[in-house]
Amino acid sequence: MPRLRVLQWKCAPALAAVLALAGCSAGMSGIAQGPLPYQHSNAIAPAGYSESQIGPDRYRIEVKGPLNTPRERMEKIAATRAAEIGKEGQLGFFKIDNVQHGTHCETFKPGPRAPGSSSAKTLGYAMTTADVSYAKNPPDASYQNARTSFDQYRAELDQDQSAPAPVDPTAAAQCG
Repeated sequence: MPRLRVLQWKCAPALAAVLALAGCSAGMSGIAQGPLPYQHSNAIAPAGYSESQIGPDRYRIEVKGPLNTPRERMEKIAATRAAEIGKEGQLGFFKIDNVQHGTHCETFKPGPRAPGSSSAKTLGYAMTTADVSYAKNPPDASYQNARTSFDQYRAELDQDQSAPAPVDPTAAAQCG
């Protein structure tokens, strides 16, 4: 009996990875109901936010989601993450300098052991990029308090249960 328990624990990470991939693929294909969640993106779950530092007090935040994610929600996720970075890093205040919207296409090729078709699959994502500046003391009125803004934006995201928008045909066609 102890041997069986060890085997179960060894299989748990693989099972978790399979379930995460299943959820990820369902969400990105537009099958998932409900809005894009506020979550960090990664290789297994590409929908969500990521950031990179582009200067001493500057970050670039990217939000990736299904093609039917409303721009307003993606901008709110970027602003929430900008405020969270300011709050966690004790940077004080932030200002979103610019926001760009676009479409990102990724092609996936099945591995040699994948059953079924050997053809590549291309997925399209809506993408929002925001460049953010931070300051300990706000140089002008356009800067927002990171601590209070994070709490406000996060509450708004949690309350938003609107359905995804229809997919823009031109965005879907870009990934053909």
